[in-house]
Amino acid sequence: MDVFEMTSGSIPKIAELMCTIKPDWWDYEGAYGQLSGTEESIRTVGWYLGENRDTPKGWILCRELIGYRALELECSGFDDNGVFKLEHKLGDLFEAAEDYARRKGYLTFRSGISSVGFNIHGKKIDSIADAIAGLECSRIDYIWYLEQGFRVIGIQPNAYETGFHLIILGKDL
Repeated sequence: MDVFEMTSGSIPKIAELMCTIKPDWWDYEGAYGQLSGTEESIRTVGWYLGENRDTPKGWILCRELIGYRALELECSGFDDNGVFKLEHKLGDLFEAAEDYARRKGYLTFRSGISSVGFNIHGKKIDSIADAIAGLECSRIDYIWYLEQGFRVIGIQPNAYETGFHLIILGKDL
């Protein structure tokens, strides 16, 4: 598969992919709005995978955090025969994002995943440092991130609801 830069012309097709493979996360309007950057103050950049420009199979959308000299994953996904995936099939897209970030002089590539499947999920976090030190999880997407050189750089307790945390990952570029 080839990697293509996301453009205004490709956004409708990618939005359709998003709402088709993960309808519990996106409807078409929500996917389109996220991809098209509804907030002018947030600069986004993205890429998609496909056999050709007209048939996206996966995507990655990133925010440019200029003041932090970082690129941050906004959303991504891959259609693995109708199943939404978030790991190894996205490798070429992560490489495109990292290459872009390096060319822009960014120092870090950041991402985040939910605490579902982690030993801290559903629990109160008294010390973020202790929670990071004792973090355990066997989720395939988390293991894939670690294999790609990411490490846990933080936890945002109760990001989604009480006991439902955000694990913040970062990779030095």
